Amino acid sequence: MLSFDIKEYSQKLVAHVQPLPPSVEVGLILCVTTLIVAIPTVIVYRLYFHPLAEVPGRKIHAITGFLTQWKSHITGTWLREAAQLHRQYGPIVRIGPNHIAVDGSIGWPQVYGHQPGKAEFSKYPNFIFPGDGMSLIGAQKDDHRRQRRQLAHAFSDAALVEQQSVILQYIDLLMKQLTQRAESGEPIDIVTWVNLTTFDIIGDLTFSESFGGLKSGGYHPWVQNFFDGIRGEGMMRLMDRYLLLKPFILAIGYRHIRESMESAEMSMEKAKARVALGEQPFGGRRDFMTYMLRRSKDGVTAMSETELLVNSSIVIGAGSETTATALSGAFFYIGTHPQVYSYLVDEIRGAFTDASDITLKSTAQLQYLHACIEETLRIYPPAAETPPRVCPGATIGGKYIPKGTVVTVYQWATFRNPSNFADPDSFRPERWLPKTHALYDEKYAGDNRAVFKPFSYGARDCIGKNLAYAELRVILSHILFKFDFELKPGQSDWHEKQTSFLVWDKDPLNITLKLRQDEASIS
Repeated sequence: MLSFDIKEYSQKLVAHVQPLPPSVEVGLILCVTTLIVAIPTVIVYRLYFHPLAEVPGRKIHAITGFLTQWKSHITGTWLREAAQLHRQYGPIVRIGPNHIAVDGSIGWPQVYGHQPGKAEFSKYPNFIFPGDGMSLIGAQKDDHRRQRRQLAHAFSDAALVEQQSVILQYIDLLMKQLTQRAESGEPIDIVTWVNLTTFDIIGDLTFSESFGGLKSGGYHPWVQNFFDGIRGEGMMRLMDRYLLLKPFILAIGYRHIRESMESAEMSMEKAKARVALGEQPFGGRRDFMTYMLRRSKDGVTAMSETELLVNSSIVIGAGSETTATALSGAFFYIGTHPQVYSYLVDEIRGAFTDASDITLKSTAQLQYLHACIEETLRIYPPAAETPPRVCPGATIGGKYIPKGTVVTVYQWATFRNPSNFADPDSFRPERWLPKTHALYDEKYAGDNRAVFKPFSYGARDCIGKNLAYAELRVILSHILFKFDFELKPGQSDWHEKQTSFLVWDKDPLNITLKLRQDEASIS
Protein backbone atom coordinates (compact mmCIF):
# COMPACT_ATOMS: atom_id res chain seq x y z
CA MET A 1 0.00 0.00 0.00
CA LEU A 2 1.37 3.39 -0.99
CA SER A 3 1.59 6.10 1.62
CA PHE A 4 2.20 9.82 1.20
CA ASP A 5 3.55 12.05 3.94
CA ILE A 6 2.59 15.61 3.05
CA LYS A 7 4.84 17.06 5.77
CA GLU A 8 7.89 15.18 4.50
CA TYR A 9 7.10 16.19 0.90
CA SER A 10 6.80 19.86 1.87
CA GLN A 11 10.12 19.82 3.69
CA LYS A 12 11.90 18.30 0.68
CA LEU A 13 10.25 20.82 -1.67
CA VAL A 14 11.29 23.77 0.47
CA ALA A 15 14.82 22.40 0.72
CA HIS A 16 15.16 22.60 -3.06
CA VAL A 17 13.90 26.18 -3.32
CA GLN A 18 16.79 28.56 -3.83
CA PRO A 19 16.50 32.08 -2.44
CA LEU A 20 16.27 34.89 -4.97
CA PRO A 21 19.33 37.04 -5.47
CA PRO A 22 19.04 40.28 -3.50
CA SER A 23 18.94 42.37 -6.68
CA VAL A 24 15.94 40.41 -8.00
CA GLU A 25 14.14 40.66 -4.68
CA VAL A 26 14.64 44.41 -4.66
CA GLY A 27 13.42 44.65 -8.25
CA LEU A 28 10.24 42.72 -7.52
CA ILE A 29 9.54 44.78 -4.44
CA LEU A 30 10.03 47.98 -6.44
CA CYS A 31 7.70 46.75 -9.22
CA VAL A 32 4.95 45.79 -6.78
CA THR A 33 5.36 49.03 -4.85
CA THR A 34 5.26 51.04 -8.07
CA LEU A 35 2.02 49.36 -9.11
CA ILE A 36 0.48 49.86 -5.68
CA VAL A 37 1.32 53.55 -5.82
CA ALA A 38 0.83 54.16 -9.55
CA ILE A 39 -2.62 52.68 -10.04
CA PRO A 40 -4.35 54.79 -7.36
CA THR A 41 -2.36 57.82 -8.52
CA VAL A 42 -3.56 57.39 -12.11
CA ILE A 43 -7.14 56.88 -10.92
CA VAL A 44 -7.06 60.02 -8.76
CA TYR A 45 -5.46 62.03 -11.58
CA ARG A 46 -8.03 60.95 -14.16
CA LEU A 47 -10.94 61.60 -11.83
CA TYR A 48 -9.90 64.97 -10.38
CA PHE A 49 -6.90 66.53 -12.15
CA HIS A 50 -7.18 65.43 -15.80
CA PRO A 51 -8.08 68.23 -18.27
CA LEU A 52 -11.38 66.38 -18.90
CA ALA A 53 -12.19 66.00 -15.19
CA GLU A 54 -14.98 68.60 -15.40
CA VAL A 55 -16.72 66.84 -18.31
CA PRO A 56 -19.73 64.94 -16.90
CA GLY A 57 -20.02 61.18 -17.12
CA ARG A 58 -19.67 57.98 -15.13
CA LYS A 59 -16.55 57.75 -12.98
CA ILE A 60 -15.66 54.31 -14.32
CA HIS A 61 -15.38 55.77 -17.83
CA ALA A 62 -13.06 58.50 -16.58
CA ILE A 63 -10.82 55.81 -15.07
CA THR A 64 -10.72 53.45 -18.03
CA GLY A 65 -11.98 53.22 -21.59
CA PHE A 66 -12.02 49.43 -21.47
CA LEU A 67 -15.75 49.07 -20.81
CA THR A 68 -16.61 51.38 -23.70
CA GLN A 69 -14.38 49.42 -26.07
CA TRP A 70 -15.58 46.04 -24.81
CA LYS A 71 -19.23 46.95 -25.27
CA SER A 72 -18.49 48.46 -28.68
CA HIS A 73 -16.54 45.52 -30.11
CA ILE A 74 -17.53 42.42 -28.14
CA THR A 75 -21.09 42.74 -26.81
CA GLY A 76 -22.38 45.35 -29.28
CA THR A 77 -24.40 47.11 -26.58
CA TRP A 78 -22.48 50.37 -26.31
CA LEU A 79 -24.59 52.33 -28.78
CA ARG A 80 -27.73 52.19 -26.65
CA GLU A 81 -25.75 52.98 -23.52
CA ALA A 82 -24.24 56.06 -25.19
CA ALA A 83 -27.76 57.35 -25.90
CA GLN A 84 -28.70 56.84 -22.24
CA LEU A 85 -25.59 58.71 -21.12
CA HIS A 86 -26.46 61.73 -23.27
CA ARG A 87 -29.96 61.81 -21.81
CA GLN A 88 -28.51 61.60 -18.31
CA TYR A 89 -25.48 63.91 -18.56
CA GLY A 90 -26.17 66.23 -21.49
CA PRO A 91 -24.65 66.99 -24.90
CA ILE A 92 -21.01 66.37 -23.89
CA VAL A 93 -20.17 63.17 -22.00
CA ARG A 94 -16.86 61.65 -21.00
CA ILE A 95 -16.75 58.01 -22.15
CA GLY A 96 -13.04 57.30 -21.65
CA PRO A 97 -10.03 58.87 -19.97
CA ASN A 98 -9.29 60.77 -23.19
CA HIS A 99 -12.55 60.27 -25.11
CA ILE A 100 -15.77 62.29 -25.19
CA ALA A 101 -19.12 61.79 -26.90
CA VAL A 102 -20.72 64.94 -28.31
CA ASP A 103 -24.32 65.38 -29.44
CA GLY A 104 -24.66 66.25 -33.11
CA SER A 105 -26.24 69.62 -32.29
CA ILE A 106 -22.76 70.66 -31.17
CA GLY A 107 -20.52 68.12 -32.82
CA TRP A 108 -21.56 68.44 -36.46
CA PRO A 109 -20.65 72.10 -36.95
CA GLN A 110 -17.84 72.35 -34.39
CA VAL A 111 -16.07 69.00 -34.87
CA TYR A 112 -16.92 67.75 -38.36
CA GLY A 113 -17.54 71.07 -40.07
CA HIS A 114 -15.05 73.50 -41.61
CA GLN A 115 -14.28 76.51 -39.44
CA PRO A 116 -12.22 79.17 -41.24
CA GLY A 117 -9.03 80.07 -39.46
CA LYS A 118 -9.23 77.13 -37.06
CA ALA A 119 -7.31 73.86 -37.03
CA GLU A 120 -9.14 70.83 -38.38
CA PHE A 121 -10.13 67.91 -36.20
CA SER A 122 -8.07 65.09 -37.71
CA LYS A 123 -9.22 61.56 -38.48
CA TYR A 124 -8.70 58.91 -35.83
CA PRO A 125 -6.34 56.33 -37.39
CA ASN A 126 -7.30 52.68 -37.91
CA PHE A 127 -10.87 53.17 -36.69
CA ILE A 128 -12.46 50.79 -39.21
CA PHE A 129 -9.54 48.44 -39.80
CA PRO A 130 -5.73 48.56 -39.77
CA GLY A 131 -4.59 50.60 -42.76
CA ASP A 132 -7.84 52.51 -43.28
CA GLY A 133 -5.78 55.70 -43.30
CA MET A 134 -5.18 54.95 -46.99
CA SER A 135 -8.93 55.15 -47.73
CA LEU A 136 -11.56 57.86 -48.02
CA ILE A 137 -12.73 56.97 -44.53
CA GLY A 138 -9.43 57.41 -42.75
CA ALA A 139 -7.29 59.62 -45.00
CA GLN A 140 -6.16 62.94 -43.58
CA LYS A 141 -7.01 66.31 -45.14
CA ASP A 142 -4.92 66.53 -48.32
CA ASP A 143 -5.06 62.83 -49.18
CA HIS A 144 -8.79 62.78 -48.56
CA ARG A 145 -9.34 65.78 -50.82
CA ARG A 146 -7.32 64.15 -53.61
CA GLN A 147 -9.13 60.81 -53.34
CA ARG A 148 -12.57 62.37 -53.10
CA ARG A 149 -11.90 64.52 -56.16
CA GLN A 150 -10.96 61.37 -58.05
CA LEU A 151 -14.19 59.59 -57.10
CA ALA A 152 -16.56 62.56 -57.26
CA HIS A 153 -17.43 62.05 -60.93
CA ALA A 154 -18.51 58.46 -60.24
CA PHE A 155 -21.16 59.73 -57.83
CA SER A 156 -22.29 62.83 -59.73
CA ASP A 157 -25.87 63.40 -60.91
CA ALA A 158 -24.75 62.76 -64.48
CA ALA A 159 -23.19 59.44 -63.49
CA LEU A 160 -26.35 58.48 -61.62
CA VAL A 161 -28.36 58.90 -64.82
CA GLU A 162 -25.91 56.55 -66.57
CA GLN A 163 -26.15 54.07 -63.71
CA GLN A 164 -29.96 53.91 -63.71
CA SER A 165 -30.14 51.07 -66.24
CA VAL A 166 -27.80 48.95 -64.10
CA ILE A 167 -29.82 49.64 -60.96
CA LEU A 168 -33.15 48.86 -62.64
CA GLN A 169 -31.72 45.66 -64.14
CA TYR A 170 -31.17 44.21 -60.67
CA ILE A 171 -34.44 45.52 -59.31
CA ASP A 172 -36.13 43.64 -62.16
CA LEU A 173 -34.33 40.46 -61.06
CA LEU A 174 -35.46 41.09 -57.48
CA MET A 175 -39.07 41.54 -58.56
CA LYS A 176 -39.02 38.26 -60.49
CA GLN A 177 -37.71 36.40 -57.44
CA LEU A 178 -40.26 38.03 -55.14
CA THR A 179 -43.11 37.32 -57.58
CA GLN A 180 -42.29 33.60 -57.58
CA ARG A 181 -42.40 33.54 -53.79
CA ALA A 182 -45.55 35.63 -53.58
CA GLU A 183 -47.34 33.24 -55.93
CA SER A 184 -46.21 30.22 -53.90
CA GLY A 185 -47.21 31.88 -50.62
CA GLU A 186 -43.90 31.10 -48.91
CA PRO A 187 -42.59 33.61 -46.35
CA ILE A 188 -39.40 35.42 -47.26
CA ASP A 189 -36.63 37.05 -45.26
CA ILE A 190 -36.63 40.54 -46.72
CA VAL A 191 -33.24 41.29 -45.08
CA THR A 192 -31.60 38.65 -47.25
CA TRP A 193 -33.26 39.79 -50.47
CA VAL A 194 -32.47 43.48 -50.11
CA ASN A 195 -28.87 42.57 -49.23
CA LEU A 196 -28.58 40.42 -52.34
CA THR A 197 -29.95 43.32 -54.38
CA THR A 198 -27.73 46.08 -53.03
CA PHE A 199 -24.58 43.94 -53.20
CA ASP A 200 -25.32 42.94 -56.80
CA ILE A 201 -25.91 46.58 -57.73
CA ILE A 202 -22.76 47.92 -56.08
CA GLY A 203 -20.67 45.03 -57.41
CA ASP A 204 -21.71 45.84 -60.97
CA LEU A 205 -21.33 49.60 -60.50
CA THR A 206 -17.82 49.13 -59.06
CA PHE A 207 -16.37 46.22 -61.04
CA SER A 208 -18.86 45.82 -63.94
CA GLU A 209 -19.57 42.41 -62.43
CA SER A 210 -22.24 41.51 -59.89
CA PHE A 211 -21.92 39.01 -57.07
CA GLY A 212 -24.66 36.88 -58.63
CA GLY A 213 -26.76 36.81 -55.47
CA LEU A 214 -30.14 37.54 -57.06
CA LYS A 215 -29.72 34.80 -59.65
CA SER A 216 -28.54 32.17 -57.19
CA GLY A 217 -30.72 33.26 -54.29
CA GLY A 218 -27.73 33.07 -51.94
CA TYR A 219 -24.74 35.04 -50.77
CA HIS A 220 -21.46 35.11 -52.68
CA PRO A 221 -18.62 33.89 -50.39
CA TRP A 222 -17.13 37.41 -50.29
CA VAL A 223 -20.45 38.88 -49.15
CA GLN A 224 -20.93 36.19 -46.50
CA ASN A 225 -17.43 36.78 -45.18
CA PHE A 226 -18.08 40.52 -45.16
CA PHE A 227 -21.03 40.08 -42.79
CA ASP A 228 -19.27 37.60 -40.56
CA GLY A 229 -16.05 39.62 -40.51
CA ILE A 230 -17.45 42.96 -39.35
CA ARG A 231 -17.16 41.93 -35.70
CA GLY A 232 -13.68 40.61 -36.38
CA GLU A 233 -12.47 44.07 -37.37
CA GLY A 234 -13.64 45.46 -34.04
CA MET A 235 -11.97 42.64 -32.17
CA MET A 236 -8.69 43.35 -33.93
CA ARG A 237 -8.94 47.00 -32.89
CA LEU A 238 -9.54 45.91 -29.30
CA MET A 239 -6.48 43.64 -29.40
CA ASP A 240 -4.37 46.57 -30.60
CA ARG A 241 -5.43 48.63 -27.59
CA TYR A 242 -5.22 45.88 -24.95
CA LEU A 243 -2.35 43.58 -25.89
CA LEU A 244 -2.56 41.58 -22.67
CA LEU A 245 -6.07 40.48 -23.65
CA LYS A 246 -5.01 39.26 -27.08
CA PRO A 247 -5.08 35.52 -26.22
CA PHE A 248 -8.54 35.83 -24.68
CA ILE A 249 -9.98 37.87 -27.57
CA LEU A 250 -8.52 35.41 -30.07
CA ALA A 251 -10.12 32.55 -28.15
CA ILE A 252 -13.62 34.03 -28.22
CA GLY A 253 -13.43 35.74 -31.61
CA TYR A 254 -11.16 33.62 -33.78
CA ARG A 255 -13.88 32.84 -36.33
CA HIS A 256 -14.84 36.49 -36.78
CA ILE A 257 -11.21 37.61 -37.04
CA ARG A 258 -10.41 34.88 -39.57
CA GLU A 259 -13.43 35.77 -41.69
CA SER A 260 -12.52 39.45 -41.56
CA MET A 261 -9.09 38.64 -42.93
CA GLU A 262 -10.53 36.31 -45.58
CA SER A 263 -12.97 39.03 -46.64
CA ALA A 264 -10.10 41.49 -47.03
CA GLU A 265 -8.14 38.98 -49.11
CA MET A 266 -11.10 38.26 -51.40
CA SER A 267 -11.73 41.96 -51.82
CA MET A 268 -8.12 42.59 -52.79
CA GLU A 269 -8.17 39.73 -55.31
CA LYS A 270 -11.36 41.01 -56.93
CA ALA A 271 -10.02 44.57 -57.08
CA LYS A 272 -6.67 43.45 -58.53
CA ALA A 273 -8.45 41.49 -61.25
CA ARG A 274 -10.45 44.58 -62.21
CA VAL A 275 -7.40 46.88 -62.09
CA ALA A 276 -5.59 44.54 -64.49
CA LEU A 277 -8.31 45.15 -67.11
CA GLY A 278 -7.60 48.89 -67.32
CA GLU A 279 -9.87 51.93 -67.27
CA GLN A 280 -12.69 50.95 -69.60
CA PRO A 281 -12.51 47.27 -70.56
CA PHE A 282 -16.20 46.92 -71.40
CA GLY A 283 -16.67 49.24 -74.36
CA GLY A 284 -18.12 52.61 -73.46
CA ARG A 285 -19.36 51.51 -70.05
CA ARG A 286 -17.80 53.31 -67.10
CA ASP A 287 -17.77 51.79 -63.64
CA PHE A 288 -16.39 53.23 -60.40
CA MET A 289 -12.98 51.70 -61.07
CA THR A 290 -12.85 53.64 -64.34
CA TYR A 291 -12.75 56.87 -62.36
CA MET A 292 -10.39 55.50 -59.71
CA LEU A 293 -7.90 54.38 -62.38
CA ARG A 294 -7.81 57.67 -64.27
CA ARG A 295 -4.47 59.37 -64.41
CA SER A 296 -3.69 62.93 -63.45
CA LYS A 297 -2.33 65.46 -65.95
CA ASP A 298 1.25 64.36 -65.38
CA GLY A 299 0.33 60.81 -66.37
CA VAL A 300 0.58 59.37 -62.88
CA THR A 301 -2.34 57.39 -61.49
CA ALA A 302 -4.09 59.72 -59.06
CA MET A 303 -4.56 56.90 -56.57
CA SER A 304 -1.80 54.55 -55.53
CA GLU A 305 -2.33 50.81 -55.94
CA THR A 306 -2.96 50.42 -52.22
CA GLU A 307 -5.47 53.28 -52.24
CA LEU A 308 -7.26 51.70 -55.21
CA LEU A 309 -7.55 48.34 -53.51
CA VAL A 310 -8.59 49.68 -50.11
CA ASN A 311 -11.12 52.16 -51.52
CA SER A 312 -12.77 49.58 -53.77
CA SER A 313 -13.43 47.46 -50.69
CA ILE A 314 -14.78 50.48 -48.81
CA VAL A 315 -17.11 51.37 -51.70
CA ILE A 316 -18.49 47.83 -51.87
CA GLY A 317 -19.16 47.60 -48.15
CA ALA A 318 -20.44 51.12 -47.56
CA GLY A 319 -22.46 51.16 -50.77
CA SER A 320 -24.39 47.99 -50.04
CA GLU A 321 -24.74 47.10 -46.38
CA THR A 322 -25.95 50.54 -45.26
CA THR A 323 -28.58 50.76 -48.02
CA ALA A 324 -29.78 47.23 -47.28
CA THR A 325 -30.02 48.07 -43.58
CA ALA A 326 -32.14 51.14 -44.33
CA LEU A 327 -34.43 49.07 -46.58
CA SER A 328 -34.79 46.40 -43.88
CA GLY A 329 -35.62 49.06 -41.32
CA ALA A 330 -38.16 50.65 -43.65
CA PHE A 331 -40.00 47.35 -44.08
CA PHE A 332 -40.02 46.81 -40.32
CA TYR A 333 -41.30 50.25 -39.37
CA ILE A 334 -43.76 50.58 -42.24
CA GLY A 335 -44.99 47.05 -41.52
CA THR A 336 -45.56 47.81 -37.83
CA HIS A 337 -47.45 51.05 -38.54
CA PRO A 338 -50.59 50.23 -40.57
CA GLN A 339 -51.60 53.86 -41.10
CA VAL A 340 -48.17 54.74 -42.47
CA TYR A 341 -48.32 51.68 -44.71
CA SER A 342 -51.71 52.73 -46.05
CA TYR A 343 -50.65 56.32 -46.78
CA LEU A 344 -47.44 55.21 -48.49
CA VAL A 345 -49.08 52.58 -50.68
CA ASP A 346 -51.75 55.07 -51.73
CA GLU A 347 -49.11 57.63 -52.71
CA ILE A 348 -47.01 55.18 -54.74
CA ARG A 349 -49.91 53.50 -56.51
CA GLY A 350 -51.56 56.82 -57.15
CA ALA A 351 -48.42 58.21 -58.77
CA PHE A 352 -47.78 55.42 -61.28
CA THR A 353 -49.90 53.43 -63.70
CA ASP A 354 -47.15 51.02 -64.74
CA ALA A 355 -43.96 49.74 -63.13
CA SER A 356 -41.94 51.12 -66.03
CA ASP A 357 -42.84 54.62 -64.82
CA ILE A 358 -40.90 54.07 -61.59
CA THR A 359 -37.50 55.69 -62.09
CA LEU A 360 -34.87 57.53 -60.09
CA LYS A 361 -36.32 60.86 -61.21
CA SER A 362 -40.04 60.10 -60.88
CA THR A 363 -39.75 58.71 -57.34
CA ALA A 364 -37.97 61.86 -56.18
CA GLN A 365 -41.33 63.65 -56.36
CA LEU A 366 -43.02 61.40 -53.75
CA GLN A 367 -43.13 63.45 -50.55
CA TYR A 368 -44.52 60.80 -48.21
CA LEU A 369 -42.06 58.20 -49.49
CA HIS A 370 -39.24 60.66 -48.82
CA ALA A 371 -40.63 61.28 -45.32
CA CYS A 372 -40.73 57.53 -44.59
CA ILE A 373 -37.13 57.13 -45.75
CA GLU A 374 -35.93 60.08 -43.65
CA GLU A 375 -37.75 58.79 -40.58
CA THR A 376 -36.25 55.33 -41.07
CA LEU A 377 -32.77 56.85 -41.28
CA ARG A 378 -33.48 58.83 -38.11
CA ILE A 379 -34.87 56.07 -35.92
CA TYR A 380 -32.65 53.33 -37.40
CA PRO A 381 -29.51 54.99 -38.80
CA PRO A 382 -27.54 52.37 -40.78
CA ALA A 383 -24.24 53.92 -39.67
CA ALA A 384 -25.13 54.48 -36.05
CA GLU A 385 -21.85 56.14 -35.09
CA THR A 386 -19.49 58.41 -36.98
CA PRO A 387 -15.75 57.72 -37.23
CA PRO A 388 -14.22 59.79 -34.42
CA ARG A 389 -12.01 62.83 -34.72
CA VAL A 390 -8.97 63.94 -32.75
CA CYS A 391 -9.25 67.40 -31.21
CA PRO A 392 -6.49 69.90 -32.09
CA GLY A 393 -7.25 71.81 -28.89
CA ALA A 394 -10.54 73.68 -29.25
CA THR A 395 -13.67 74.89 -27.52
CA ILE A 396 -16.65 72.55 -28.00
CA GLY A 397 -20.02 73.58 -26.62
CA GLY A 398 -18.42 76.19 -24.40
CA LYS A 399 -15.88 73.76 -22.91
CA TYR A 400 -12.20 73.80 -23.82
CA ILE A 401 -11.19 70.32 -24.95
CA PRO A 402 -7.43 69.67 -24.94
CA LYS A 403 -5.38 68.56 -27.90
CA GLY A 404 -5.40 64.82 -28.51
CA THR A 405 -8.87 64.17 -27.09
CA VAL A 406 -10.89 61.69 -29.16
CA VAL A 407 -14.36 63.01 -30.06
CA THR A 408 -17.28 60.90 -31.31
CA VAL A 409 -20.78 61.80 -32.49
CA TYR A 410 -23.25 58.93 -32.26
CA GLN A 411 -26.05 59.38 -34.78
CA TRP A 412 -28.24 56.97 -32.83
CA ALA A 413 -27.92 59.04 -29.65
CA THR A 414 -28.35 62.35 -31.48
CA PHE A 415 -31.42 61.24 -33.43
CA ARG A 416 -33.07 59.69 -30.34
CA ASN A 417 -32.38 62.69 -28.11
CA PRO A 418 -35.61 64.36 -26.87
CA SER A 419 -33.75 67.67 -26.94
CA ASN A 420 -33.60 67.32 -30.72
CA PHE A 421 -36.84 65.56 -31.67
CA ALA A 422 -40.36 65.31 -30.27
CA ASP A 423 -41.40 61.68 -29.68
CA PRO A 424 -37.82 60.61 -30.46
CA ASP A 425 -38.49 56.89 -30.03
CA SER A 426 -41.62 56.88 -32.21
CA PHE A 427 -41.79 56.38 -35.97
CA ARG A 428 -43.46 59.57 -37.25
CA PRO A 429 -42.84 60.25 -40.97
CA GLU A 430 -45.05 63.34 -40.82
CA ARG A 431 -42.24 65.21 -39.03
CA TRP A 432 -40.48 65.43 -42.43
CA LEU A 433 -43.41 66.67 -44.50
CA PRO A 434 -43.68 70.26 -45.76
CA LYS A 435 -46.31 72.51 -44.21
CA THR A 436 -48.34 72.34 -47.41
CA HIS A 437 -48.83 68.56 -47.13
CA ALA A 438 -52.19 67.31 -45.86
CA LEU A 439 -50.49 65.09 -43.25
CA TYR A 440 -48.18 67.78 -41.86
CA ASP A 441 -48.28 67.91 -38.05
CA GLU A 442 -47.39 71.14 -36.23
CA LYS A 443 -46.28 69.05 -33.25
CA TYR A 444 -42.96 68.41 -34.97
CA ALA A 445 -42.31 71.98 -36.08
CA GLY A 446 -39.78 72.39 -33.26
CA ASP A 447 -37.66 69.40 -34.27
CA ASN A 448 -34.01 70.29 -34.71
CA ARG A 449 -33.63 69.01 -38.27
CA ALA A 450 -30.15 70.49 -38.50
CA VAL A 451 -28.80 67.58 -36.41
CA PHE A 452 -30.15 64.99 -38.85
CA LYS A 453 -27.03 63.88 -40.71
CA PRO A 454 -27.38 60.14 -41.44
CA PHE A 455 -24.56 60.36 -43.99
CA SER A 456 -22.20 62.32 -41.71
CA TYR A 457 -21.42 66.01 -42.20
CA GLY A 458 -19.33 68.49 -44.13
CA ALA A 459 -16.62 67.84 -46.67
CA ARG A 460 -16.24 64.28 -45.41
CA ASP A 461 -19.88 63.22 -45.64
CA CYS A 462 -20.79 60.03 -47.52
CA ILE A 463 -19.90 60.49 -51.18
CA GLY A 464 -22.54 57.94 -52.21
CA LYS A 465 -25.57 59.40 -50.42
CA ASN A 466 -27.40 60.37 -53.65
CA LEU A 467 -27.00 56.82 -54.94
CA ALA A 468 -28.28 55.45 -51.63
CA TYR A 469 -31.37 57.67 -51.67
CA ALA A 470 -32.07 56.70 -55.28
CA GLU A 471 -31.88 52.98 -54.51
CA LEU A 472 -34.08 53.37 -51.43
CA ARG A 473 -36.77 55.23 -53.36
CA VAL A 474 -36.85 52.96 -56.39
CA ILE A 475 -36.67 49.62 -54.57
CA LEU A 476 -39.40 50.56 -52.08
CA SER A 477 -41.59 51.98 -54.85
CA HIS A 478 -41.30 48.90 -57.05
CA ILE A 479 -42.09 46.48 -54.24
CA LEU A 480 -45.00 48.46 -52.78
CA PHE A 481 -46.40 49.20 -56.23
CA LYS A 482 -46.72 45.49 -57.02
CA PHE A 483 -47.14 43.76 -53.66
CA ASP A 484 -49.01 43.94 -50.40
CA PHE A 485 -46.94 42.67 -47.48
CA GLU A 486 -47.31 41.72 -43.82
CA LEU A 487 -44.75 40.99 -41.14
CA LYS A 488 -44.90 37.49 -39.73
CA PRO A 489 -45.97 37.47 -36.03
CA GLY A 490 -43.43 37.54 -33.21
CA GLN A 491 -41.06 40.15 -34.63
CA SER A 492 -42.15 43.30 -32.83
CA ASP A 493 -38.77 43.56 -31.08
CA TRP A 494 -36.75 42.99 -34.28
CA HIS A 495 -34.93 46.31 -33.97
CA GLU A 496 -34.81 46.78 -30.22
CA LYS A 497 -32.98 43.50 -29.63
CA GLN A 498 -30.27 44.20 -32.20
CA THR A 499 -26.67 44.80 -31.25
CA SER A 500 -24.39 47.12 -33.19
CA PHE A 501 -20.81 46.69 -34.39
CA LEU A 502 -20.52 49.85 -36.50
CA VAL A 503 -23.50 48.42 -38.40
CA TRP A 504 -26.54 46.63 -37.00
CA ASP A 505 -26.36 42.87 -36.45
CA LYS A 506 -29.72 42.03 -37.98
CA ASP A 507 -31.87 38.94 -37.51
CA PRO A 508 -34.05 37.79 -40.43
CA LEU A 509 -37.21 39.85 -40.98
CA ASN A 510 -39.81 37.45 -42.30
CA ILE A 511 -42.71 38.79 -44.35
CA THR A 512 -45.44 37.41 -46.58
CA LEU A 513 -45.99 39.00 -49.97
CA LYS A 514 -49.16 38.99 -52.03
CA LEU A 515 -49.73 40.44 -55.46
CA ARG A 516 -51.93 43.50 -55.03
CA GLN A 517 -55.57 42.84 -55.81
CA ASP A 518 -55.62 44.63 -59.15
CA GLU A 519 -52.21 43.33 -60.26
CA ALA A 520 -53.76 41.28 -63.04
CA SER A 521 -55.06 44.44 -64.65
CA ILE A 522 -51.72 46.29 -64.54
CA SER A 523 -49.27 43.49 -65.40
